[in-house]
Amino acid sequence: MSQLTKNPTLIDPEMKEIVESFIVETKEILEKLDVDLLELEKKPDDKELLNQIFRSFHTIKGTSGFLGLEALPEVTHKCEDILNKLRKGEAVLSEALMDGIILAFDTIKELLNKIETEQNENVAIENVCLILEGLLREIESEKTEEVVQVKAEVSQEALAKFEEEEAKAAAREAALETAKETIQPEKPKQEERKVEAIEKAAAAPVKENTIRVDVDRLDSLLDIVSEMVLGRNRLAQVTTHFSVENEGNRYVRDFGEVTKQIDLMTTELQLVAMKLRMIKIAKIFNRYPRLVRDLTRDLNKEVELVIKGEETEVDKNLIEEINDPLVHLIRNSVDHGVEKPEVRIAAGKNPKGTVILAAEQLGNNIVITIEDDGKGLDIEALKEKAVGKGLITKEKAKELTRQEAINLIFLPGFSTAEKVSNVSGRGVGMDVVKTNVSKLRGIINIESELGKGTKIIIKLPLTLAIISGMIVKAYNETIVIPLGSVIEVIRVNAEQIYSIKGKEVIQVRDSILPLVSLKELLKGKLNGQKAERNGWQYVVEVGIAEKRYGIKVDDLVGQQEVVIKSLGSYLGKIDGIAGSTIMGDGTVVMILDIHELFNKLEANA
Repeated sequence: MSQLTKNPTLIDPEMKEIVESFIVETKEILEKLDVDLLELEKKPDDKELLNQIFRSFHTIKGTSGFLGLEALPEVTHKCEDILNKLRKGEAVLSEALMDGIILAFDTIKELLNKIETEQNENVAIENVCLILEGLLREIESEKTEEVVQVKAEVSQEALAKFEEEEAKAAAREAALETAKETIQPEKPKQEERKVEAIEKAAAAPVKENTIRVDVDRLDSLLDIVSEMVLGRNRLAQVTTHFSVENEGNRYVRDFGEVTKQIDLMTTELQLVAMKLRMIKIAKIFNRYPRLVRDLTRDLNKEVELVIKGEETEVDKNLIEEINDPLVHLIRNSVDHGVEKPEVRIAAGKNPKGTVILAAEQLGNNIVITIEDDGKGLDIEALKEKAVGKGLITKEKAKELTRQEAINLIFLPGFSTAEKVSNVSGRGVGMDVVKTNVSKLRGIINIESELGKGTKIIIKLPLTLAIISGMIVKAYNETIVIPLGSVIEVIRVNAEQIYSIKGKEVIQVRDSILPLVSLKELLKGKLNGQKAERNGWQYVVEVGIAEKRYGIKVDDLVGQQEVVIKSLGSYLGKIDGIAGSTIMGDGTVVMILDIHELFNKLEANA
């Protein structure tokens, strides 16, 4: 059968469910193998780990063979033979063997991808098979030489002693058989009890703790829960008005209690529905040890990746979106951040660098940090690079604060690499990170100290469907600002608002915060009058990626969980509006798209 043609089993409608199950289960095995193989490289003498890896390859070989596949069982079988030699102690794990096993692992992943996307095994495996066969021949050759050497060294005296021990063992076995025959009457009862125990165990139901559910069903559940949240908000508003008008009425008290119960149960249901979509971030974190291993080899560096908080859970839709930014950041930490061993030794550091990848949940957000103990960022060098590439002027560079200078690395085309390579120097990377984090309504911040290292902090919402929003008023309009983008709320006097080049700013601790009004942000969409506040002003500081702005508002209404609804085909896409939500009193309120608004502000700057 040609590999270019689709495998009949893979496209057989009756086998669809089995094939899908095979792909899902094999992916899970490969995810675990990715971690186990790197662990084996550190602990080559761990027999339990070796057995675990062997079983994983054996399972893939067996299930792929059942489906009538050819290439996948062949690669796994050859790799399994090598692992079998290792676990039996017939070979010692060397760098060459490890490289061969990892090459086979990569080929298996490639084959599985072809099986899933094209229903064939159109992957060249000849070279991999030749490498694995060569490694196996080397093991066999070494084993043969070892056996010959051992046989030559065994003396006649040792052989005689061995035969004597064998005779003693045979005598012990004969005595044991005789003893068994003397208690033979008890044997039927023992056998009967044993059979009963086996039958009882077989009849006992097997408890399944997990089931697989289609993601579309989970999406539908979350949609229904979202509608319930809106109903809950409406009910709470009605209850409040009803209580004010009929205070002391028994029915009002009962109505209030029922409302509280519904509020509690809706909140619980919302949490359960969201948790059903949650996946441990280890799913993507476990991909990075291999990335760091390969990078350190290419760059001739020694780097250890330390992973923390891999049990942290995040929404399924979010987890894949954050993968690309994290890959860029880890590559940058290994390439730009951590120095070569000789440089680190000269600086009085450990020759092996460390990159820490950590995740934790803070409220309704997940915070991911990537920290290295490398050379840190040189502020003046960053300014010179940006000026040299024509990204900013010399005058602008002199005006930059320390944080603004650090944020230069997010400019498109900016790179600190001395030469272009497969890893860096192409002027792409951090701008991609900024774009992806912005799309996810996240915030990114960089802390760095020259000679000590760099820490990158990413703050993302746990879910993108139901969000916590800050409800504000401006120009007689009610607006929702996504709380994930809100850093703090400030009340300032008119004297504290300054003007620089025609732009309003305020000083927040040691930084300057530019101000914008909602009327300026949403040009032509707010027609009301601004409320007079007798010389003071509310400012909501918001951030997306590395950017910070202060939005001037008239009133702060409060904080509430809101459901993002599309504006529909009639209204279509409105600049600066992410969607709408329905408030408790039934009114429709717009939700700001902070990412898009920031882009417009930068474009007009």
